[in-house]
Amino acid sequence: MNKNKISNELIELPFNKIFFKLAIPNICATFLSASTVIFDLWYIGKIGISELAGVAYIFPIFMLTSMLSNGAFGGAISGATARAFGSKNLHLAECIFRSAILISLLGALLMMLLFFSISERFFIFMKIDQEVSSAALSYGNILLGGIFLIWLFNIIISITRGSGNTIMPAFSWLIVLSSHVLLASFNFNYLDGNFILKNNVVFLSENYLFNSLEWSAISLLSGYFFGLIFILGFYFFGNHSYTFKFSKILHLDGFLKLIKSGSLASCQSLMTISLALFCTAVIGIFGSHWTAGFGIAIRLELLLIPIIFGVGGALIAIVGANVGANKLKRAVQMTWKGTAFSVFIVGITGLFFSFYPELWSNFFTHNPQAIDAAEVYLKVVAPFYGFFALGLGLYFVCQAFNTLFWPVVGTFLRLIFVVILTSFFLYNNVASPYLLFITMSSGLIIYGLFISLSLHYGPWKSHYKQN
Repeated sequence: MNKNKISNELIELPFNKIFFKLAIPNICATFLSASTVIFDLWYIGKIGISELAGVAYIFPIFMLTSMLSNGAFGGAISGATARAFGSKNLHLAECIFRSAILISLLGALLMMLLFFSISERFFIFMKIDQEVSSAALSYGNILLGGIFLIWLFNIIISITRGSGNTIMPAFSWLIVLSSHVLLASFNFNYLDGNFILKNNVVFLSENYLFNSLEWSAISLLSGYFFGLIFILGFYFFGNHSYTFKFSKILHLDGFLKLIKSGSLASCQSLMTISLALFCTAVIGIFGSHWTAGFGIAIRLELLLIPIIFGVGGALIAIVGANVGANKLKRAVQMTWKGTAFSVFIVGITGLFFSFYPELWSNFFTHNPQAIDAAEVYLKVVAPFYGFFALGLGLYFVCQAFNTLFWPVVGTFLRLIFVVILTSFFLYNNVASPYLLFITMSSGLIIYGLFISLSLHYGPWKSHYKQN
């Protein structure tokens, strides 16, 4: 790949030509990413309702991993890479690459230490049902044990995207999904047109025996392993701008800046996942079927994050290159055009599933109570997903501008609003799932409007006047 050609396209071509050239492969990549998670949920739904409820507690941790490695630190790395290419500074781009690998390993290690030190105490403190907590720990112990695979994969994908290449990430995600599905198939028999779940997966004459829940985590991690091998193969044997010299392995210029920027961006991810865990814990008060139903429904919202990033990831490369080239007015104009596209897609998706919630919930379970719980959430919250896309889409692009403060404040306001109002309902013994969902909807509106208005009238205001 020719670096100068990529950079010149990003800062010179009209919006429609460059945006769709990068966004379409990136949307395909995020569709494959979302499909991987949807398949995993379908797989776990086949195992049982307790397992589905248990994984509902682990899924936010998985999404936090994705948000940190792909969105927070990954976005900061992608934005820094794009700015380096926009200013045609290949040395800085290579330093960012090396720094990013180190960050991914440190991030994985930290998450492993946190999970294995506090997970059991969390379930005891929250008084979670024993069967549900056992399922959560069984799945979580395996997933977190291999979390470095997810960190490395997402970070390297972010570097690739920031360099202006969104095709290789799409192929990499295809490898992840295909490998996960193939390995998961070992846990099924096909009989009379139906997939029948087997109790265990056996290897080497029962020397290696895994139950279905354990195997679902193993097959997911294996997908990331093969995807990682594929993208590393591209950098070892493919055509790209980077040079890898062992003598420069300790050249980590910009490492601390990436840590600072990624840490600020991580506040957004941590607060988003904290909110999901808080709401999951509150909804659990009303029964495991509400937890399972909420776990199904909340996945639609959380899965919109990579879809939003499908557009946002392309914008990071475009906007970052223009910021690096000091074309700030063009950068802001492209931000609003791209974000409007994201809001439209996500808004339509939310409205569709609010009118036809059964198309989502029936795919994952046949438990009528869990289906009803999921449908209540989708009818109340899903119509406001457009505001979620507005706030989160601008957050991603702020990583290219390096103006993350206001999106983080907007996320904090959303978290505080939902927690305080829900706590008020609980304290006065008037809490209900319906009231919780209305509160969550209101939080999305506050989130989207605050971030968009604060950026428009704040740090980006001076850029509109640039020639």
